[in-house]
Amino acid sequence: MAHARTAHLQGSMAALLTPFHADGQMWLEPIPDLLDFQRKAGNVGVVSGGTNGEATSLSVEERKRLLEALLKHKQELFVIAGTGATSITDALELTKHAAQVGADAALVLPPFFVKNPTAEGLRNYFLPLLDCSELPLLLYNIPQFTAVPLPDELIDSLLDHPNLMGMKDSTGDLVHTLHWLERYPQLSIFSGSDLIHSQVYPKGAMGCISGSANAFPDLISAIWKGYKEDATGAKMQEAQQEILRLAEIYNRYPRIANNKAILTQKGFPRFHVRPPLVDISPEASESLIRELREAKFL
Repeated sequence: MAHARTAHLQGSMAALLTPFHADGQMWLEPIPDLLDFQRKAGNVGVVSGGTNGEATSLSVEERKRLLEALLKHKQELFVIAGTGATSITDALELTKHAAQVGADAALVLPPFFVKNPTAEGLRNYFLPLLDCSELPLLLYNIPQFTAVPLPDELIDSLLDHPNLMGMKDSTGDLVHTLHWLERYPQLSIFSGSDLIHSQVYPKGAMGCISGSANAFPDLISAIWKGYKEDATGAKMQEAQQEILRLAEIYNRYPRIANNKAILTQKGFPRFHVRPPLVDISPEASESLIRELREAKFL
């Protein structure tokens, strides 16, 4: 069941990449075309400054500029602002800014430098963010990157807050996502793993936020479309199988850099990554594109 305040916010969305020039400078001019690519493929929104957007490699001011550029060209798309940070002051600044400029919601990482924080410590981080504006917040659970899982004890302590919209679960752990769907039916839960969408949509997930949607938005949107339009589940399962087939190739290459390399094959300029990431090598890029063509994905 969707959260009452954001019941309209459902469907497949892209964890949008951030374009960079070869010198590492942010490149905002391609944003309208990237959004149009998502819109035409049937996705309903994007996340600004998430994991695939290399948010932790951006300054606070850059994250603000990126969000503003996306909102300027969003048209009917939803835009969710990634506002989590290691510093509570940075997270507050980003969340207040997202509310002021008109983001539809915020997606908030836990502070990810201090390991093994208590549930109380995490609550003391998230609660001021929930209090600082009327912007709906999604808690972002991706412990394979943050090393800070979000325990049920934390969510229980925040559950009655009117601005807690739900969670994005990127653990890739089907059992965990299903547990949240059962335990928190009043919240909107979004799938963050492309491998399990078809298993969690029928159980109440409100959609997905996908990194693969950067290069293959049509394949990601097809799973949600199949779920909504075909009561037998056959179209959804067929679309999910295509993503599983894609993942066998996709996951052998550096995820963010490979999205940017693939997009050059779809008419976009060559986008680069920012340190500590490195661009995919010419040899690896050639191998990736060859495999995708042989599998009929390009």
